[in-house]
Amino acid sequence: MSFGQLTIEKKYNPPEGFERIYNDGYSKFLRQFPLKKNNIVKYHYGEEKPNYDSWDAVFDYDLGTHKYHECADSVIYLYSKYNWVAKNYKNLEFHTKLGTSLKYNDYLNGVKYKGVKNKENDEWIDLKNDWTNPKLRMDNLNNFKAWLKIVWGWANTYSIDEYNSIEINILDMRPGDFFVRSYPDSVGHAINVVDVVVNQTNNKKMYMLSQSYMPAQETHILINPQNGSVWYPLDEFNDIVTPEWSFTVNELKRFKS
Repeated sequence: MSFGQLTIEKKYNPPEGFERIYNDGYSKFLRQFPLKKNNIVKYHYGEEKPNYDSWDAVFDYDLGTHKYHECADSVIYLYSKYNWVAKNYKNLEFHTKLGTSLKYNDYLNGVKYKGVKNKENDEWIDLKNDWTNPKLRMDNLNNFKAWLKIVWGWANTYSIDEYNSIEINILDMRPGDFFVRSYPDSVGHAINVVDVVVNQTNNKKMYMLSQSYMPAQETHILINPQNGSVWYPLDEFNDIVTPEWSFTVNELKRFKS
């Protein structure tokens, strides 16, 4: 990370009367993550995404334009990168849509992933863990990225919703939670809660959201179409309306670990 770059913490002051009270490692990681110097979102194939007052800043990381970097992958990346840096490797576990476990520790210990085909149409439908003649891998950034790309290729909104997260009451929202709507056999969406501020006089909260989308693209901080700012007032009754998707208050999740 570059300390000379803008971050959420440097770029966005809390609204009047609100303050940042969440100071756990992941909350600080998210609000101190570097933002791009320009406000341009690139698709994975290099073209720029048009901005119709949809976002206000862009996260700066080299995998942000990978071909598999869609909505759930952005949520997975931020959580994974924090835990990799913090060496919380037990938290680095995701699943394929059909439930196969993909653990970073297993990857380091030499597991290989073999594709599983649908016998009826010969399409690849899953991975399986193969422990035949395992060869240890070094724990380094390149191997972390290699494992993450495998996860991106097989995890999705359904798998993080079904296997890796728990429901959270929206009043208990904190940074690192995410909204997700998923279906076993169709497209859903997921967006990250990257900052939460609190008015300690009345216990009201406001929060900030980020997303990637389809086709694969860089993660960006969303503008609230209802007030033109990056802050969303926490409302326990009404839907969360973002520039490209809406969620209900019951679709807030948190990673289990």
